[in-house]
Amino acid sequence: MEECIEKRYVVLDVETNGTSSLYYDLLSISIYKPDEEKMYDRFLPLELNEDVYTTYINGITKEDLKNKQPLVQDEVNRIIDEFELDKRTILIYGDLDERFIKNYFKRKRLNGYEMLNFYNFKHDIISSRFSNGTVTKDNLCRIYGIKIVSDVHSGANDCILEWELFKKIYGKKLLITGRNVFELNKDYIIPASFLSKFYNFKYYVNNLPKIGYKSRVVKKFEINNKKIKKFATNISGMTIEHLINTMLDVEVIHSEAFLIENKKKLKFIGELPSSYDELIVDFNKDGTISAIKSKDEEFVNEINEVLNILKKEIQPLIAYISKNIFKNQKIFSQELVIDKENKILALCDLSNKDAILEIKTNNNLNIAPFKEQLYYESNGRTCYILQIDWHNIKNGITFIISKVELFETEKSDRNLSERIKNFQSKINNDNIVVVEYQNYKSKVKLKCSKCNQEWYTSYTSIINKPYCPYCDKEIEAVDKFKMKFNRYAEKILEKSNGKIKVLTFINSKANLKPYV
Repeated sequence: MEECIEKRYVVLDVETNGTSSLYYDLLSISIYKPDEEKMYDRFLPLELNEDVYTTYINGITKEDLKNKQPLVQDEVNRIIDEFELDKRTILIYGDLDERFIKNYFKRKRLNGYEMLNFYNFKHDIISSRFSNGTVTKDNLCRIYGIKIVSDVHSGANDCILEWELFKKIYGKKLLITGRNVFELNKDYIIPASFLSKFYNFKYYVNNLPKIGYKSRVVKKFEINNKKIKKFATNISGMTIEHLINTMLDVEVIHSEAFLIENKKKLKFIGELPSSYDELIVDFNKDGTISAIKSKDEEFVNEINEVLNILKKEIQPLIAYISKNIFKNQKIFSQELVIDKENKILALCDLSNKDAILEIKTNNNLNIAPFKEQLYYESNGRTCYILQIDWHNIKNGITFIISKVELFETEKSDRNLSERIKNFQSKINNDNIVVVEYQNYKSKVKLKCSKCNQEWYTSYTSIINKPYCPYCDKEIEAVDKFKMKFNRYAEKILEKSNGKIKVLTFINSKANLKPYV
């Protein structure tokens, strides 16, 4: 770990009365300064809500907040000074903390938010949006052996938890697939399906080509049978895809050796708890499945009943796929396609030398989320996608086949190197070099050519304050002093109805020299 990391960060955690920063109260603010082990822990009064609704999460009761006072500007100024919030990066886990602080300051007309530089290190943890709520800081802390996890969350304890977790993953990116937690590295070839499945992969992968698409529906097959049903989790999709494969008599291409070696490039960290009882089955050659555990047999029999109905009903669909998409040629399953330049791999559901067909059996009929996956799978071939409309499940389902045209589009404004060059030109300090940059909404990584230190900050922060936090402390101090001076001058001007103007200023405790 980089030396003196403790001096670069503070940790902030809030407890709230809900998830909306506009409609629910901020109940507490906790700030931890790791190098001094100093903690600020403060309850705030109820102002937007009549009662505390989140006691079961944070242990805070209405009685705890009785007679508590809201934050005022003097206290905010003191906290900023004592915890160096204007100099250090403020660590948060998730974006809720920053949203609540921002809107609380706005609602109470407090100054100082503009000086704060937040870093949401949850962006360093790449996980599926369908993780069933298991990707929590508590579970990650348990994996890393951090012992102070508590069932009831308090802001102070969460600050320490987050600091310990941040130290474990500092400078790394985690990848969570299923229940397994891995540490990413640049040698790993990324599956194309991850680009849509993992909502925050954008914080890890830069400069991939942007993909556009056009699509049109070429065929619909309506299955009008009320006995067809959709089962929980993804078992319906897996079994229907298996049924289609067996009816098409596909040839499975085995790429397990390559995929295992690729996965070995990841460092295994640990396993998350499961939020549901997993169903483990064998896939049979006739398109049905078999239960591995005796307790699952009744459920598996119910699934097989639906599969046997579908087997009769989808004969026209199978004939269309074979004749119109693959021209009665041999069809392969799980063909591995590798884009070496972009380090992306794709596994095709169905393919031959001329066409590919991707099968998506969830209820998302939007093609946009899958465009990157289709682009890498097709590799220039004619591309189709098969989707299922489950909306009218009481009367049956509809299979929809669309032909998809995929193409690379230009970057949103210019290519990455040009965007970095443009951003670099906006930083009014020749010693500061842009190391990593994605867009103006994302954190940027910078390096000082004088001291060789690196740090993360926001796009607007470095534009407004083009200083190295290590070399330019005197310049930053002057800038901070000017901000304080302006803040106090405005305050005095407002309270005196424009009659008193501040000429000199030392600090908030010193006497002011007024000019009337």
